[in-house]
Amino acid sequence: MSDFPLPVDHECLACYLYRVAGQSPCDGSLRVLKVYRDHSAPRATALERKIRLLGGYCDCEVLMNALRPAGTEAIRAIDRGDDLICKGVRRGCIQPCEQWMIRRGVQWAGGQFRSRGA
Repeated sequence: MSDFPLPVDHECLACYLYRVAGQSPCDGSLRVLKVYRDHSAPRATALERKIRLLGGYCDCEVLMNALRPAGTEAIRAIDRGDDLICKGVRRGCIQPCEQWMIRRGVQWAGGQFRSRGA
C-alpha cells in the first residue's frame, strides 16, 4: 500500500505530482508517478519510459524538466506555493490538463510517442 494520497477524479498527472510534492519530499524515484498510473491510467504501461525521454527521472524532475506551467495564473500560484485546482482530464489520460504544457520537442499524438525532427 502506498503512503501517498490517491488522485482525485479527473486529476491530471501534473497536478497530482504538484499536490503530492508539497506533502512529501522526492526520494529520487518515480513512486508518485506510479501511484497515479496504477490508480488513474493503468493501461499507460509506457508512461515511465515516456517521462524519462522528457527528462523526468524522478518525481520532482517530472515537474522541473518534463512539464511546465502553461499560463501566468498557474506560474503565479506555483511561485506563491498555492494549491492548483486541476482543470481535469478523462480517466486513463496521461496528458496534463490545460494548466500544464509538455516540454517542447516531444509530442504525444495518435497513440504514438516520438521525437520531432529539427
